[in-house]
Amino acid sequence: MIFAFLLFPSQSLHAQIDPSYYDSVQVADIRFEGNTTFSNSDLLVKLSIQESPSGLTVWIYENLGSRFPLAQEPRYFDFQAFQDDIALLRQYYTNNGFFSATVGGSYSLNDEGRTVDVVYTINEGPSSLIDSVSYRNLGALPPMVLGEINRSPLLRPGRRYSADEVHAERTRILEILANNGFPRAVVDTIIVERKLSDNNVIVKMAFRHGRRLFFGPITEDIKGVDELNLARKIVYDRVEFKNGDIYSRSRQNDAETNLNRLGVFSYVAISPTYPEITNQQDSLVPILLELQPRQRFEIAPGVLINNQLNGLTTGGEVSFLMRNVFAGAQTLTTRFNLLGRIGNITGTYIATSQLRFDQPYLISNKNSGYLAGTYSLVGEEDLADGSILQLVMGAERYLSKRSSAKLSWTYEISEFSGDAKALLGKGYINFDTTETINFRNSIRSFSIEEDGTDDLFNPSNGYSLKGIAEEAGYLEQIGLSPLPQENEALGIRSTQYVKLEGLAKYFHDMSRNRTTIFGAKFRLGGIFRFGKSKEEGLPVPPNRRYYAGGASSIRGWTARELAADSSAAFFGSNALLEMSMELRWHLFPNTRNWLDGFWFVAFADAGNLWTEFSNIDLTQTALAIGFGIRYNLFFGPIRVDFGMKAFNPSSADNRWFWEKQLWGEVVRKGVLQFGIGHAF
Repeated sequence: MIFAFLLFPSQSLHAQIDPSYYDSVQVADIRFEGNTTFSNSDLLVKLSIQESPSGLTVWIYENLGSRFPLAQEPRYFDFQAFQDDIALLRQYYTNNGFFSATVGGSYSLNDEGRTVDVVYTINEGPSSLIDSVSYRNLGALPPMVLGEINRSPLLRPGRRYSADEVHAERTRILEILANNGFPRAVVDTIIVERKLSDNNVIVKMAFRHGRRLFFGPITEDIKGVDELNLARKIVYDRVEFKNGDIYSRSRQNDAETNLNRLGVFSYVAISPTYPEITNQQDSLVPILLELQPRQRFEIAPGVLINNQLNGLTTGGEVSFLMRNVFAGAQTLTTRFNLLGRIGNITGTYIATSQLRFDQPYLISNKNSGYLAGTYSLVGEEDLADGSILQLVMGAERYLSKRSSAKLSWTYEISEFSGDAKALLGKGYINFDTTETINFRNSIRSFSIEEDGTDDLFNPSNGYSLKGIAEEAGYLEQIGLSPLPQENEALGIRSTQYVKLEGLAKYFHDMSRNRTTIFGAKFRLGGIFRFGKSKEEGLPVPPNRRYYAGGASSIRGWTARELAADSSAAFFGSNALLEMSMELRWHLFPNTRNWLDGFWFVAFADAGNLWTEFSNIDLTQTALAIGFGIRYNLFFGPIRVDFGMKAFNPSSADNRWFWEKQLWGEVVRKGVLQFGIGHAF
């Protein structure tokens, strides 16, 4: 037996006229009574009536405008919306198996009618459990398909009924059918019957799956000029299906992803053409493969500005890229750059050349690999010079559309002449020499990452997680080194360490239209030396250490300026904590010109750098606050931030900004930061 429920909205018992939205009566408080299964927060998000924000945010909204940062619109009571919310709550309980639940409500005016308190009264009653689930019209399916449907159902007898779970089960079955030759399957009916004997429900789903379809012939539509002349076998090996295979929507999507990962196409689309339903003879699905190849050769010059060398640094870069190097979609990239400190470019500099080879598929389409060689020359005025040669081999495994794992091995040769402490760090090398110092390091690194954000360059919702584990010296210590490393007779040293790091980011669209976005970051890392590195105080390679301060760190300090131990700031150290929050505000969202790219940002950063992970002391956490401007371009935003020291743990006294002169000691000593892309 199927029951239908009619909801009669409760009538107000108040003598006065029920206020509408236009009466401007703000909602001071919303309470729920009688709810035991669902929390207040679960129910609150279902309501159209919400509590009015704090007085400050409302004042900003009313006096400075809705687009001003932190501005929040006051929320007003509306009797009709109140009645609708009662119906919504009733429906919510019905959808979750509480068919006999009752919901009522009342409100009371306060503060001479300027605010209102709202109370929703709920009597949940008994919940209905699932008695049985049946799937109709699926008996003619192949046994393997039917087995997959029955293997892991979301609806199980004995569980509380949920309309959302019924919808999820419907979606699950349709996905299975679409990936097993039935992409046109539809749900015919869904019937939920409630039994009078025990109040439980019977769920019946009826489907129409039609005849089974198969991949048909593949035709290509090449757009633009094809400079690559890519072998067709390379393309079809990425597609992974052929004429006559059972049609699968997921295999079609995977093929599109594989072709995009090649990196040689600017546009990829795979479009099926289903046969007419009335055509009972033809079960083949022709596939149209639309491809737009990229240029084979690209050269890109650029200007670089940063503060990498403990001061404002400028220079240039040029990169040359060649695609489809060996007719297999491989890419070869050559890059040269030169950076020097302004005012002393020839004395303090970094010159780097790199050659990198990328193989977009390795053993399977889920893997990619690369080989790279980098050679750098560095100089610190007339004190020291050095060279670093890196040979890197790496691979990446695509675990899903959102997650991947990376594994790399780096062999690094570093030679420093002159005063090595000028480059490697005073207090981190306990020997003095003017002779050449050689380092040989063999480094293994593993990382795993999940990106659940909605946009690569400008995320507004979602999260991302990344974990890094790195090791150097252990295999060499037990005699399994594939390349020569430490040799005391020749003065060659190596470092032994383990590095562990975690990074989490979170984004939330507070405006629901991508105009006011909240972002947060948490980063924690530690380097743990062992063996001779710990005994002799040898530092890890400079490019593996942690540094604090700068455009992507604690923005109230310049790059390599911040550390609990000031002697470690410029040369890097072994433990880092960073926490950041940003409020990103789109300044001109409704314009259709160049002004649309401007964003305003308010931020707070906290963290510090310590010599050892065990030395981390939260009372030494530095705090920076500030604001900035972003301008979005096609490759992401360019940004300018102004950061100020809100709490400086290194100060002997007056650590908090309110203990100092606001203009002379806080604002004037602020730091201007430049960057490309968001700070996180």
